[in-house]
Order: sequence, then structure tokens, then C-alpha cells
Amino acid sequence: MKYVIDSKVYENHINDEVHLYGLLHQLAFLAGKAKDEKDLDNLAETAKLYGEIAEEKFSAWRIPGRYLVFGDRKDLAELKAAELTPLTAVLKEHDAKIREKQRAATADDPAYIISGGAFRMLVGDLFDLLAQYSFLRNRVLEVKTERQLARLQKNLSGENPCIRRMYRRWGFAEDQGVTCYDILEATLRRRHLTPYDPEEAAEDGIGCGRCCALCGDHSCEDDYD
Repeated sequence: MKYVIDSKVYENHINDEVHLYGLLHQLAFLAGKAKDEKDLDNLAETAKLYGEIAEEKFSAWRIPGRYLVFGDRKDLAELKAAELTPLTAVLKEHDAKIREKQRAATADDPAYIISGGAFRMLVGDLFDLLAQYSFLRNRVLEVKTERQLARLQKNLSGENPCIRRMYRRWGFAEDQGVTCYDILEATLRRRHLTPYDPEEAAEDGIGCGRCCALCGDHSCEDDYD
């Protein structure tokens, strides 16, 4: 399990470690310079004072005194809970903020998922419409006489079967047609699009190449708590 520590907490620990090292170094210096009983008494008083300082720091760290004797890692549980945050929790919060921004950005333009088959179908239909437009444009430009115009009007008077097949593929019933943009959009969305929900997508977990650089070295096995 990996953890994250707040920068201020980390800096405070560094300062405390330097402070304790300074006290230890001072005691070693006094012990090396002790020559008589007075020096030893001074050393004892200093050691007592420094010991009280150390106990205060251990108390602030929530480390019981028995840890110095037995070294049981379980005694560090309170310190860990107070100062360390599991990396998964940090990433989870980070992803939640990203999803919230995505929701805000797409509030008026929601995201959807379209299947590969539906996408290819729509691309094919768009291509057919462009081809039919190009063909009709050329036919219109070729009209020079009233007879040619009458023949063109006759050819265009009936319903184009290709358009009716498109309607069916798009999701319209046999007796329906496209009468406005909104109806076409609503029908295509209902038939071929699936709303994209970032919350559901996040259930796949962190990692797996889906998330940001924060968890580039994060193991996918280290799931959210």
C-alpha cells in the first residue's frame, strides 16, 4: 500500500528529527567532556530534560513509549491514520474532481457512446446523401429544355427508396419521416447513442492507462478501499 503525506506534516517531521538529533549530539558531547561529579550531574539533568522533550514529541506523534522497547509496528497505527492518506484515496478524490469538471463542462453538451456499427452506418448514410446530392446537382445542370425538366420532375416525384431505408436504420417507423432537425436528433440519440456516465466509467478502477500522471506507477491491484 502506498501513502501520501502532506508537505507541512513532512517538513514538521524533518524539523523534529533534526531537533532530536541535535539533542542526542549534545548529550554525546557532554558525556565525552564529563570530568567530575558535577559534570555527571549536569549530564543527568540535561538527559532528563531532553528525555521529556522526546516524550512530548512521541506523545504528539501518537507513538506509545512501549514502541521504543518492543518496536511493534502496530503501535504506529495511530500515527499512520493521522498523518498518512492512502494513495488510492487521494487518486479517488482527484478523479472525482476531474469528473465534476467534466460534468460541468458537458452540462449543456452531454457526452454519448456510439457503437462501431452505428457509427459506420451513419457515415455510410452521409456518404450516400452526398452522392445523391452530387448526382441530382449534375442532373439539374444538364437540364436545357422543358422536356428534360419534365422528365427530371417525373423521376423525382416518387419517394426515394434509399431515403426510406435510411429512415428505418435511423430508428423511424414506417409511417414516420424527418420533418425537423429536433425530431431527427432525438430519434438518432434514442436509437443509437448511450449516455456516457463518468461515475460508471470510473468503476473500472484507477490505472489501466485510463488515469492521469498522478498514478503512473500505481498498481491496478491496489484498488480503492
